Amino acid sequence: MANFCPRCGSGTGPADSFCGACGTPLTGGEYGYNESANPYDAGAPVAENGYWVAEGGATVGPSFWGAFGYCMKNYCNFRGRATRTEYWGWIVVNALVSAVLQLAALFLSLGGGASVGAAEATANGVESLWNLAVMLPALAVMGRRLHDLGWSAKQMIGPIVLGAVGLILLIVGIGPENFAAEEIDAENVASVGATSIGLAALLPAGIWQLVLGCASGFVRGTDGPNRFGGKRLNPSDVGR
Repeated sequence: MANFCPRCGSGTGPADSFCGACGTPLTGGEYGYNESANPYDAGAPVAENGYWVAEGGATVGPSFWGAFGYCMKNYCNFRGRATRTEYWGWIVVNALVSAVLQLAALFLSLGGGASVGAAEATANGVESLWNLAVMLPALAVMGRRLHDLGWSAKQMIGPIVLGAVGLILLIVGIGPENFAAEEIDAENVASVGATSIGLAALLPAGIWQLVLGCASGFVRGTDGPNRFGGKRLNPSDVGR
């Protein structure tokens, strides 16, 4: 029999009082499994944080509808791996929550006597605040999904930096005062060169980010453990 931490799934000794990896108290909380069992067939009790721990360091992530709550609890956790179910569950539920918040802000603003334009501005402001609030967990779940493919989450830094540089050059090149203009052409931009370089940087940044997003959403994870941890399973893969 092997013992595993109920929180992070790390192996523990039979006499350990705390997990050496995450510090979780193990009194009455460590689970034992047959090391010869297939993690796809092994049954496991539900841990307090909502996922199962299986033999060989494999862990079972949240269900589709439980992914949003799990990702919010792991707000800035880039460690470990995530299944496609977890990734798509986060995206879909996050989009639904964002839409509900926008509609609520719109209706409340209109009910308070605001104009349609002011109500739409309020709804857009709520959407911006929400996107800012979920930015870190969104990056974290994509990082864990890339880990599931055997890719480093550090690849996300590339398009972020390249896009930021391109956007700054674009703003400097066009000129902040010209963004309010109805038309922007070569005659009223501050610098054609900076604008061109900014656009040239934004294009590969967008393509790079698209590749990472498509890989995260559609490519199957590696079989068995990789350098980022044990196999990540769906709840349906493990008998309860």
